[in-house]
Amino acid sequence: MKKFRTLLAAALCLGAATPISGALAADAPYYGPADTSRLPACEAASVQAAVGGRLAQEAHYSGNPHTVTGLDGVRELANHTNGISPLERRYCTGLARLTDGSQHTVYYKLEEYAGFVGLSWNVEACLASFDRWHVYGASCSTVRPR
Repeated sequence: MKKFRTLLAAALCLGAATPISGALAADAPYYGPADTSRLPACEAASVQAAVGGRLAQEAHYSGNPHTVTGLDGVRELANHTNGISPLERRYCTGLARLTDGSQHTVYYKLEEYAGFVGLSWNVEACLASFDRWHVYGASCSTVRPR
């Protein structure tokens, strides 16, 4: 038993003293300052499609019979990187055109690593005029920058 403990201790010491290989070190996530944004732009077609899809899902529950036909005047409100959280968040706004011809302000937030199983970005969107239960807070406060 003493010999086993000695061998185990030696193996653990050797394992701890072995440096991490270059390939493993390169694969480790790094949550430092980013040189480039890791999220798509507010105006990207994939983002606008995701916003439309999210609002269509929510329309089913909020009782809004109209769907979004397009987004106009899309712009970025803020981009939070390297703050308290290492994950990037981009806040955007625009005008959503609905099937009845009306236009309403939409606010949406892109979050890094918030997609399915944390592999991609996710979007949360809010039409303030249709959020009667304040799911996103008063005046869509949870998807707007603070």
